[in-house]
Amino acid sequence: MNRIEYALENVHEEGERALITARENIYYLSGFMPTATAFLILQDEPALLVSEMDRESALAKSSVDVRTFRRLSDVGESLDLKGVLVEPATPVGILERLGIGGDFRVMDPVSDLRMVKDREELKKMEEALRIAEDSFRSLELVGSEIEIAARLDYSMRVAGSEGVSFDTIVASSVRSSIPHAVPAAETTGSPVLIDWGAVREGYHSDTTRTIVEGEREHEVLEMVLEAKRAGVRALKPGARACDVDSAVRGVIEEYGYGENFIHSTGHGVGLDVHEKPSLAAGDETILRRGMVLTVEPGIYIPGEFGVRVEDMVVVGGGVMNRLPDVLD
Repeated sequence: MNRIEYALENVHEEGERALITARENIYYLSGFMPTATAFLILQDEPALLVSEMDRESALAKSSVDVRTFRRLSDVGESLDLKGVLVEPATPVGILERLGIGGDFRVMDPVSDLRMVKDREELKKMEEALRIAEDSFRSLELVGSEIEIAARLDYSMRVAGSEGVSFDTIVASSVRSSIPHAVPAAETTGSPVLIDWGAVREGYHSDTTRTIVEGEREHEVLEMVLEAKRAGVRALKPGARACDVDSAVRGVIEEYGYGENFIHSTGHGVGLDVHEKPSLAAGDETILRRGMVLTVEPGIYIPGEFGVRVEDMVVVGGGVMNRLPDVLD
């Protein structure tokens, strides 16, 4: 079966049709990534509804029938959407403008399908990762955090990235203890934590490296790397996502830094940089071959420094990254 057939099986368990509004899900099912508001009606005869701005591109790329609309009210008037299934993130304002009102049910027929990547998806993610890593290798770690982030973003775009996976993080010295620090206009000091990613044909990469100098920073880095290796070993077909988190967290707790590991161990990556499943205590998802997840332990000591190292790992296939864990 193709992707739409699998998604329809999920839909038919709950109803007759579903309204897909998330652009990544539309792309996953139809092959077309909308640039404006669009709808995929997931039913026995699927239809992709796009604005006039997207018509030409949609006709060239979509695997399902393409129709156009000028106003959102036109969509609601032309289709019977009573009792339609809608995705959890569908904006309420969209539903109101479509005239659906409260006559709908919430369902997510696509995100579970997206967890396992096929060969073409893995290829696109490998391309994104190569762009990101090659750009990092040529990066000069001089100047302010903002300057370093800007050079890295520019290098990835020139190398073929469609954008950045997320706002690039460059955090140095005491600011490295803030996991999602926004780059500052101040000169960097040790350590320097960099979290970045590229995008290729809609698919993301996500990597973190921390460059350290001081003896204690090196010691903490070795703890983090030991935890990461434990996570990679645990990340295998049949394991539960929460068990991978436990394996990583256990190493850091043994060193007495359990309270300084303040986020989950990792997450799925694909058309979104954060996808299902989550390597966290409450996620009992059974890992399957072909899933791609990050393993990203970190130790953050407020007022001093932080260290995080992150790799992308294919379940049943190993670490995708080629960049060394320890950088000069």
